[in-house]
Amino acid sequence: MFAKARAEKWLRYGSMLSTGFPQGVAVLMSKKSVFKNVALVGVGLIGGSIGLALQKRKLADVIVGIDPSEKNLDTALNRKAITQGTTDLRAGIQGACLAIISAPVQKIPFLISAVADASRGNCLITDTGSTKRGILAQVNAETRFIGSHPMAGAAQHGPKTANADLFEDRAIILTPPTHAETADIRALEQFWTRLGAHTVEMSAVDHDRVVSSVSHLPHLAAVALAAATPPMNLPHVASGWLDTTRIAASGESLWVDILCDNRDHVLKSAERFGKVWTQLCGALERNDRTALRRVLREAKNRRDLADPAENERNL
Repeated sequence: MFAKARAEKWLRYGSMLSTGFPQGVAVLMSKKSVFKNVALVGVGLIGGSIGLALQKRKLADVIVGIDPSEKNLDTALNRKAITQGTTDLRAGIQGACLAIISAPVQKIPFLISAVADASRGNCLITDTGSTKRGILAQVNAETRFIGSHPMAGAAQHGPKTANADLFEDRAIILTPPTHAETADIRALEQFWTRLGAHTVEMSAVDHDRVVSSVSHLPHLAAVALAAATPPMNLPHVASGWLDTTRIAASGESLWVDILCDNRDHVLKSAERFGKVWTQLCGALERNDRTALRRVLREAKNRRDLADPAENERNL
């Protein structure tokens, strides 16, 4: 089924790939377009959502899905997240102005190198990985690469769960290397902005430090809570438990790579968490309502600062 659909798609769009436009040039097609040919290397939740967002907003003419899984490509084609698909990275990257790599962090450096080689340096490359220091340390100084990290996601994975509005009102952290061209940075900012997101720029070191406390530690906390819950109690869980442990349903292989790659910052964040946890337990042991109330109030204040819109709804 997929092979036939893939062949038909390549035939349909083959002339565009070979003669449609200069390789690797960020061309404004209209007031809405940034890149007219986008290659999605990995069409799971994030890659598929980027494709759907591009389609919904009519921001690209050609969206090529590149994935080792024919099932993923077939699903992405059926959902119209991509206009064509292939398992052949070299073939899929031809003619692309922008390549977005959505893959496990351990595989991203190899894929950056492969895309750069296949595109002969004519394609701007970004990724959506959750850590950056290890990736940027392996990127050649001549490679047109700028890191991206969408602060958005879901516990489920695969193109079947992709969402065209996944990046709406979400932050995208950009981590450009020192050799990145200003024009490429601005073009990538514009790309994400037109998917509904807002961008912030920081170094790879700062990125890994920040996300350790707002993304990686929360995952560990959710995992610990879920793992510490006795199985006999699971039939009685309420929305609080389900909300708090939602991200613990994510795939373990992906998160082993992320946590180990950023283990120094994650451990520092975990140490801070442990100190607050000790305060809470100590207050309970002493039946110290004042101390307990103080920590609860501080936690509420920080939660309200992080999501003022939800705080307004709850008033």
